[in-house]
Order: sequence, then structure tokens, then C-alpha cells
Amino acid sequence: MTTVANGDDAAALTGGCQCGAVRYRLAQPLARIHYCHCRMCQRAFGNVFSMFGSIPRAEVEFIKGAPKTYRSSTFAERGFCAECGTPLTFQYLARLERIGISVGSLDRPDLVQPEYHYGIESKVPWLVLADHLPQRRAAADPMLAELIAKAGPTQKS
Repeated sequence: MTTVANGDDAAALTGGCQCGAVRYRLAQPLARIHYCHCRMCQRAFGNVFSMFGSIPRAEVEFIKGAPKTYRSSTFAERGFCAECGTPLTFQYLARLERIGISVGSLDRPDLVQPEYHYGIESKVPWLVLADHLPQRRAAADPMLAELIAKAGPTQKS
């Protein structure tokens, strides 16, 4: 599925953080563009959902600076600007060949189209989803279950 509207590929394939310390270029359009309503994304973005698209890691070039990473769970890490805190990436540790790019960090987020909602079991009850996109439960995702199992038990502090 093409995710770029109006044929403006170049603008949809660059992005970075709010302060400009981190900039990236994508060699191809994002795929699997989705809203994520899981609690981890809610906390990481300080919002009731996040939005990501997926791309092969080899197709992302950081052309200025690089994200700092935070291991947000036993199975994933998040990249963000160390200067301004902008959320930039999400990556499953057992699937290093792909990386999620935050749609809001694109220079032209309006040029990509969301495809589905994910993690809807954590969706806040007052948020009405009237866009008719498919809604998926994270708990029913076999890939996520496999990644969690591979990561081992969660350590409590």
C-alpha cells in the first residue's frame, strides 16, 4: 500500500526532532502506519496514543545527530532526541531488521495515511474512533506474544 499522498515522496521521507539536533532520511515510504494506544506508547509520548510507520532499518539514514535510546521493556527500545526529548523511533529487540518511525517526526506527516489502530485494549474510553480503520488488540498479536516470550520474564524493581 502506498502511504504517500500527492506524489510528494521527498517531503514525506525526511524528518527529525523539534530542536533540529537529529535529522533523518528514509530511502522508501513507511509501511504499516498505525495509531498505537498501548500504555507504553501513551507514557512515552505523553499522550493517549502514538503513531508509527515501519521501515527496514537499512533504509533509515540519520543525516544529523542520532537518537538516544531507552529500553522501555524487556522486548523493545525507543529512540528520542537527547536535547529536546522528541520521540523518534521504536524497535523490537528481536526484530532489528525493522524500525518504527514516529509519524509526528516526519517533515510532512500529512502525506502519510494511517492504516489501523493497535493496542485498543488500552484506548481511553472517551476517545471515539470514527475513522473506520481496523482495530487490533495487542494481546491478540501472535508476533508480540512471541517477542515477549523470547525476551524472558520482566524484572520488577
